[in-house]
Amino acid sequence: MIKKRFFNKILAFAAALFVMTGCSKTKETTEPAAPTAEVPEVTGEFTFTALKVGKADALVLKTQNHTVLIDCGEKDDGDNIVEYLNENGIEKIDKLYITHFDKDHVGGAAEIIQNMDIDEIITPDYITDSKEYQNFLGAASEKGIIPQKIGGDNEYTAMYSLDDVIFNVYPPTENVYDESDNDYSIAVSAQHGSNRFLFTGDAEKERLEELKGQVNGTFDVLKVPHHGGMEDNSEEFISRISPKYAVITCSVKKPADPELVALLEQYDAQVYTTAEANIGFISDGQNITVSQ
Repeated sequence: MIKKRFFNKILAFAAALFVMTGCSKTKETTEPAAPTAEVPEVTGEFTFTALKVGKADALVLKTQNHTVLIDCGEKDDGDNIVEYLNENGIEKIDKLYITHFDKDHVGGAAEIIQNMDIDEIITPDYITDSKEYQNFLGAASEKGIIPQKIGGDNEYTAMYSLDDVIFNVYPPTENVYDESDNDYSIAVSAQHGSNRFLFTGDAEKERLEELKGQVNGTFDVLKVPHHGGMEDNSEEFISRISPKYAVITCSVKKPADPELVALLEQYDAQVYTTAEANIGFISDGQNITVSQ
């Protein structure tokens, strides 16, 4: 296996804000985007909502004029996610990230693709034989969308902006993971003014080690990896991220690991779960409001 790094050094603030958009190829680097990089002037709100879809992920990120969807829950969640998007006036998804292909992340994708206008789909670069994955590919093909595969030997633009929010993408660096498909998880961060958000898919031990070298600085909001599962290196990761708020996608029947919740609270994070309701975060660029 050959490890590869995917991130450009920020050459100038202008490049970070305007040049690095879309899916163009980029050179490799060992350094992620710096957390202190200049961000656009705040002109509106940025919202992040973790939907109540059981022990599964469906995360809606909304700038003033654009929408990013990270994961699609299970198959039966697709209709509910589409309904939520419609009810909130969202007609188009600019970027759909399938962090990895477990059924609780890709399951509802086919329904969403069939019923929403989607500009771009980004996935890790591996395949599986699951029915949910095949349905996802079929739906994308019917809409004429070729998913952008990132990670392993593929290069990818690490940074782009939508309105007044800068996004960074952190692909998995290995071509093959021996322990679990979860370690293929794509991670995404968003910065709105001084507020920083990190979304980590189902990253387990090996992927958490990679992320410690990919992400930089602390984050105000953390979408906790793998539904609140505890790993040997969870404490080191959380201590580096030092979140003020942590949201765990889990259910009443399948709750987060109490040891992981206690660890987050030990590091002064306010912990929320999607077991009972959607959890929303509203950023005005300086302050964050939580809604349930």
